Amino acid sequence: MRRFGASLRDGLRAILLLPPRGRVVGAGAGHFIAAVVFYLVMQALADGFGSAEPRRLVGFGIVTVLADSLLTLVGAWVLTRMLRRDGITWDVAAITLVATAFTAAFVHAPLQWLSTRVYADGHVVAAVALQWLSRAWWLFVLIALARALSPRPLARTLFAAVLAFLVSAVTWWWLPGAPVVAQDRAALAARVAAEAADEAAVPPADDDEQAPLEFDPEAVMYDQPRLLDAAIAALQPRRPGQPNLYVIAFAGDGNEDVFRNEAEYVERLFATRFGAAGHVLVLENHAHTVATRPLATWTNLQRALGAIAGRMDPANDILFLYLTSHGSADHELYVNLDPLPLNAITPDDLAEALRTSPSMRWKVIVVNACYAGGFIDALADDSTLVMAAARSDRTSFGCGSESEITFFGKALLADGLNQTTSFVEAFEQARLAVAEREKREAIEPPSEPQIATSRRIEAHLETWRRTLGSGEPVPFAPAGASPSP
Repeated sequence: MRRFGASLRDGLRAILLLPPRGRVVGAGAGHFIAAVVFYLVMQALADGFGSAEPRRLVGFGIVTVLADSLLTLVGAWVLTRMLRRDGITWDVAAITLVATAFTAAFVHAPLQWLSTRVYADGHVVAAVALQWLSRAWWLFVLIALARALSPRPLARTLFAAVLAFLVSAVTWWWLPGAPVVAQDRAALAARVAAEAADEAAVPPADDDEQAPLEFDPEAVMYDQPRLLDAAIAALQPRRPGQPNLYVIAFAGDGNEDVFRNEAEYVERLFATRFGAAGHVLVLENHAHTVATRPLATWTNLQRALGAIAGRMDPANDILFLYLTSHGSADHELYVNLDPLPLNAITPDDLAEALRTSPSMRWKVIVVNACYAGGFIDALADDSTLVMAAARSDRTSFGCGSESEITFFGKALLADGLNQTTSFVEAFEQARLAVAEREKREAIEPPSEPQIATSRRIEAHLETWRRTLGSGEPVPFAPAGASPSP
């Protein structure tokens, strides 16, 4: 234990670019195994602090730590072999692995946080420099350690350190990873379902006892800043060390329950199955929720996007924006809650709202409305995936006072994204399902859902998907009702 205590001290000194204080005399494999356990505990504590309740251990996350430990061991072997210090490989491996844990906690995390803040202030070059410093620090650690271990010529020492860096760090950047501790989305889904069932079990009041749907329009508009500020304040801090998903659901037309149903289902689905609990914001127009939810208006959408942009890591985090309402042939998204005078949203309006400061790079945008394809040209770029419920000259189907969810909403959300975590795969499933349903119901002309994507956004989404656990499916249920099994 005393020797391992020395490794803890020397690992901390290593990240400060200081030489080991004790004499490195060589230890056995048990010394390195103790360092692996220490690294695993440190990673579990960091992941647990960054995740929301309920939490669970992630098996692949433990494998991730073990794989990183193995790469560190190989890097230590390369370092000692190049410096002709073969007898101290286990000791050097233990020190470097302890230094790996300390680097993540005391170098990477603070520099990532500082980079995000600097970027938010508009200093892009400084933010990028901090990102590169965070990555390069491990090379500095290995160079300092190599110089302390061997008085050999500087060129050989630098070569040994760079080679160890290539093995232990650069290789790791290209391998999939996962947290050791993450939110237990299955348990959360069960809890949400139980709460919904409890709400549904409350008997409805008699018709003459039900509160009327009328509301004071002036009071509702006056209350918007408070409601939106409260919703933004409820967002949880981002989880470090992985891409985070932020979600905004926008239900534009308050005259039909179907849009509210979809927006609130997006909230449940992404919070429980896609690890976005605490990162979901719902804007909806509905008489039942004017006192509890901020309205779906262009102004609120602009403010919500700006607030989320300020919380995101722009280099890694992803925005999922789901807009559901009626759409017009001249490509306007209908925004309505009678008797409030709310403005429709055009493709250019939405593109302008997405020009946040700091800017959001990675985006997935779904426009579920008639003629939604008219939004694609204004929104699509190399780092944005756009899905539309219909061609720019076609209507979509499934809205109306008798509907609980639209054709496209059911196919994409309730079916597609409960079968796969890939947005592109879910869209392809939804496109086929919608076409089959429209053909079966003899609907002409068909809506023909559209998608615009790129290799770059799909590659980044794949990196994000690797951090997801096995989230359980979330059955669809209308707002306020219990999910069907």
